Amino acid sequence: MATVRLRQAAKAFGPIEVLKGIDLDIANGEFVVFVGPSGCGKSTLLRSIAGLESLSSGTVEIDGRVVNEMPPSERGIAMVFQSYALYPHMSVRENMAFALKLAGRSKAEIAAAVDAAAATLDITHLLDRRPRELSGGQRQRVAIGRAIVRQPKVFLFDEPLSNLDAALRVRMRYEFAGLHKALGTTMIYVTHDQVEAMTLADRIVVLNNGVIEQVGTPAELYERPDTIFVAGFIGSPTMNLMPATYVGRGTAGATVRLNGGQLIETAIAAESLSPGAAVTLGVRPESLTGDGPANRLGGDIRMVESLGAVHHVHLAIEGLAEPLVASLPTRPASETLGIAMAPETLHLFDEHGRALPRPMPAVPRAAA
Repeated sequence: MATVRLRQAAKAFGPIEVLKGIDLDIANGEFVVFVGPSGCGKSTLLRSIAGLESLSSGTVEIDGRVVNEMPPSERGIAMVFQSYALYPHMSVRENMAFALKLAGRSKAEIAAAVDAAAATLDITHLLDRRPRELSGGQRQRVAIGRAIVRQPKVFLFDEPLSNLDAALRVRMRYEFAGLHKALGTTMIYVTHDQVEAMTLADRIVVLNNGVIEQVGTPAELYERPDTIFVAGFIGSPTMNLMPATYVGRGTAGATVRLNGGQLIETAIAAESLSPGAAVTLGVRPESLTGDGPANRLGGDIRMVESLGAVHHVHLAIEGLAEPLVASLPTRPASETLGIAMAPETLHLFDEHGRALPRPMPAVPRAAA
């Protein structure tokens, strides 16, 4: 296992700055996932840790050593690519053994390492097959096995599941989680799929335009996003975001007025705001309910996405440019719907897109 530390890591391709001074600490044995939109810099950051890209400035430390000038083979890392990168003319056994043969390991060492990795990944029965004889999921296991035999300090994964179908991705997420638990090795994983990130990560790093927007556990990012960007990126469906104006202090917290004139009361103090300030109100789709006395809104149903146990209802609300999405346990029977928003479920962002502090949930007292 090893720590990974980035200090003011920057990368430019000509005039284009892809990474803009990244500071990040990754602990021993941690599973960290980089997420963000296309072009945000997540793959470049991973490749810079691997040594496949050279930083324009800043440092990369692995296990306490600055590795900027070291080639990938000396950094103590192993990388698994989206394309698997298996040698088609070699068997699975030969693919997994290849790096160890280049390193001059003995036949006995190589055989023991390959057999152990194959057993961990449940691919022992595939060792004599060629890559063309394997399914996508099996090829991915072989690519991971080839990395495991090297016993790296850090595993790097670059969108390893993006070529698989939806059902197989679910299965492979389960296997990645089990692999991390079994090996206990530091893992850094890049994906565009936030479900993968929320499922696998100890911590998620949200990148946007070459900078870190927020780092935190999946629960922290979901429940307390620091910015509008994180609020709108994490979650499926994403958080509803509504332009509003701060009116003043209500009975529970800040009161805001939506563009349609509706007054909404939150549980957020918003002491830094002045009346008339532009704000953005946020609410998760599952926090909208079909009943409740607080903050009621009504509108016409434009679309319902029925997914069995949940129904995502798209509501046209007066004054809102975008439909409000409510995730409900039952499908509405009519073409209109009234919904309610409890003040304590709401988020508020200032004119710069920064979140205003939300009250912490009350912690029940232990029985005496």
